[in-house]
Amino acid sequence: MIPERKTGLVAAFLVVGLCLINGCCAQEPPGLASTMKLDPVVVSTPEDPQWDLSNRERVALKNVGFTQVSMPFGVLIAADQEMPRAHVRQAAAILAEMMDQDMDGVVDDSVVADLLRQREVCWLAMPMDPDHWERQQLPQLERVLGYDIIIPEWWMEIRGDQPDERARAVMVEEVHHFITQFGLSEAYPEIFGVNDWESVIARETQRAQCDFWQHPENDCPGSPAEIGGDCSDANCDVVEFYQQVVVMRAGMQPGWLGIGFPEDRDQLEALLGEEIRQAMDDPRYHQLRTPLTFQYPMQ
Repeated sequence: MIPERKTGLVAAFLVVGLCLINGCCAQEPPGLASTMKLDPVVVSTPEDPQWDLSNRERVALKNVGFTQVSMPFGVLIAADQEMPRAHVRQAAAILAEMMDQDMDGVVDDSVVADLLRQREVCWLAMPMDPDHWERQQLPQLERVLGYDIIIPEWWMEIRGDQPDERARAVMVEEVHHFITQFGLSEAYPEIFGVNDWESVIARETQRAQCDFWQHPENDCPGSPAEIGGDCSDANCDVVEFYQQVVVMRAGMQPGWLGIGFPEDRDQLEALLGEEIRQAMDDPRYHQLRTPLTFQYPMQ
């Protein structure tokens, strides 16, 4: 089941950037720039023949002003013409690094990658104006493309031409949601499923519920929701919880924390169940274990 669209939640809670828990942002590993021989992430127009897009998709994107396109490993990211180009490049590079964590130019999990390439099912959108997006752009695009996970200006609160820590935090969160919901959940439903409460990560979300996890739209005994909305279904609550777990456990700080969520990695590790820790540590699933470098080559 597809979750409800939400256009205001993250803006209220994305208060810190994606940095290491000790306060230092992830730095480029020694010698990385000189040793990587990767095809850089490219941002171009919908008409660019290098993109594996149908004519109908190209026309739809152009007609609504989504004139910036990138397709890391064949996965579509498209952005409004007013979105700063550096933000589009950074979002595409984050997606590329999450899909190719060892930066060898090959996706870590081809099954997940194939699922994310299905544009009729899912894609990443970077709109600029909420009213224009909801009333004009989205109605046209959803006739051609699948469900959109958005990385919008109004969540990033863009303040300049270059993405800041807040913008990066939004990008990381939404790209991780995208990979979890449309990739991992479909490829390994018994571990990462988010359509019900049967998977490993869903059961852990329930176990943490009202103990060390409460989504701010959901009620707990003695702790009512802090904002309007409803994130009580698995396809919302599990996705939100799991992103914060993975990001913090990898040595980064999530953009916002659920009510009662631990503030550092050691506290989190002590609270997590053995089953979810084993799943995240299983190399077959390629879950983030170290901070992102934010150094995937961009053109």
